[in-house]
Amino acid sequence: MKQNYHQKLFFAPIKRQSFLTVVLFVLAFGANAQISTFPWMETFEDNSPSRGAWTQIYEVNNMSWTFATSPSTGGGGVTAYEGVKFANYPGTSHDFDKTKLVSPVLDLSAVSNPSVSFYFRNPFWNPDQNWLRIFYRTSESAAWVQIAEFHSDVRTWTSSGDIALPSPSATYQIAVEVETDYGYSTTVDALEVKGNALGLHEFSKSLVKYYPNPTGGLLNLSSGETISDVTVFNLLGQKVLESTINSNQGQLDISSLTSGNYVIHANTEKGKEIFKIVKK
Repeated sequence: MKQNYHQKLFFAPIKRQSFLTVVLFVLAFGANAQISTFPWMETFEDNSPSRGAWTQIYEVNNMSWTFATSPSTGGGGVTAYEGVKFANYPGTSHDFDKTKLVSPVLDLSAVSNPSVSFYFRNPFWNPDQNWLRIFYRTSESAAWVQIAEFHSDVRTWTSSGDIALPSPSATYQIAVEVETDYGYSTTVDALEVKGNALGLHEFSKSLVKYYPNPTGGLLNLSSGETISDVTVFNLLGQKVLESTINSNQGQLDISSLTSGNYVIHANTEKGKEIFKIVKK
């Protein structure tokens, strides 16, 4: 007979810098945090600037999502897909608990063909299997619309593939929902929202080469066209660094930035190219 496991929270030591990042995020954005630069990735790490803006909606009972280093059940030896932590829905009951993990507000008004993807695990616990569902809504007052469901035995980190996000708006939200049937814990990591910026030149091939990625300091840039300037944004859409290049090649010093994911906008003679880098 299965035992009813107690939900456990896994706390990793938080560096002072990470703590200050979270505090500043809450003070600056609070409940009205909005993501406006894409691609955007949620890592669910302690130092993620957007993790604190995720909320929970308890549809049935009150089982909570946690941000963990190990699944509550069914996770011997399992680590995060990327980094250290991931979103974990314990699933430790037969009561068909159902909770939505709701994203910050996404401003998709200037994005064409937006989509969401993530990595997940949803292990079967004989004879039980949880449901993992994805929803969107165009505003806080709009109804949730389901766009994907996963209800099969997935024991290793597996990509969801790109899931189209219909009816993009300036007040968009997505939700990751799990309904339990006493399956092993369902886990989600490296959730990414991406799309094409409206009005930008679409490249069949990348015009700007950038390396190394990840980098701890200098990012090398080169192109067949002149790169006029580059701007660096964090995953909240805040400009954190900019530099004038005016050459076919140059270097960008990002050593002053904290570790994490950033989005680079590089302007060339043929338009703007957007790409993502990782600061070690």
